[in-house]
Amino acid sequence: MRTLVGITGTTSVGKSAAAVLLAKRLHTEIVSADSMQIYKGMDIGTAKISSAEMRGVPHHMLDVALPNEEYSSFLYRQQAAEVISKIKGLPIVAGGTGFYFDSLVYPPEYGAANSERRRELLEIYERQGVGALQKILEKADAKAFERVDIHNYKRVIRAIEIAESGGSISRGSTRKNPQYDLKLFVLQRNRQELYRQIDARVDKMITDGLVDEVKKLVDVYGMKCNTPAFQAIGYKEIIRYLSGEWDLPQAIEQIKLNTRHYAKRQISYYKHMDVTAYIDVDSLTAEDVSNRIAEELKNSKIDI
Repeated sequence: MRTLVGITGTTSVGKSAAAVLLAKRLHTEIVSADSMQIYKGMDIGTAKISSAEMRGVPHHMLDVALPNEEYSSFLYRQQAAEVISKIKGLPIVAGGTGFYFDSLVYPPEYGAANSERRRELLEIYERQGVGALQKILEKADAKAFERVDIHNYKRVIRAIEIAESGGSISRGSTRKNPQYDLKLFVLQRNRQELYRQIDARVDKMITDGLVDEVKKLVDVYGMKCNTPAFQAIGYKEIIRYLSGEWDLPQAIEQIKLNTRHYAKRQISYYKHMDVTAYIDVDSLTAEDVSNRIAEELKNSKIDI
């Protein structure tokens, strides 16, 4: 079974920089596991790594879909697995979407959805919004409600379908027959410092031109594009500003609040994954983190 190195953690924790340094040390390549960085034209609001920050390390699974396309974890698994098969070194999978790690490592546990029930749930979403779906999921599977990205209607619908079939995505990491031996490292910060980092990142996104980025997307795809991309934190709030519903300070504050809530959900999700090691990064540089991971891999007798 092929080994993968996974680097995950909340937004603003420093995953990308540590992954690049580790990749350079191991002479390998990086596969992104971020459900929003897959979209073209969504760079600032997703904190997508720049060419300069890549430092010559090949990165994959970025910009593989258009914002108006429906993209699933199944597609991610297919495409990422194909990329991994072509990497000669020890592949590094880095990103904050825990569900993508699970989708990549474990085969699908549940069969096809009931098409009639899927249509019903989609109609509920179209008439009443994602909030109505959230209530259905919370009642059907409270643990799944805590783990799923409740602002992504496709994820909520799928979690409902699984719950109503007798399963639960909250038990996802206990599935058998993994396709890869994942050595997963979770980077974590002190909660207060994490929130400070989140606020600073959001302020930088605004300075770097997030509003203009969203304007360009709206010009191409319209103000009411009902795809997960347009429900991404940072984009949906600016769209409400552009539509006149909020002023800009209100939109910025809401981005910060929603990002903090998202970080809490990420932390909850990681607790159910098969984690090799947690690394507290508050007093560490990116190089320190990459060194720590390399040492852990050596101790695990991984050929690096």
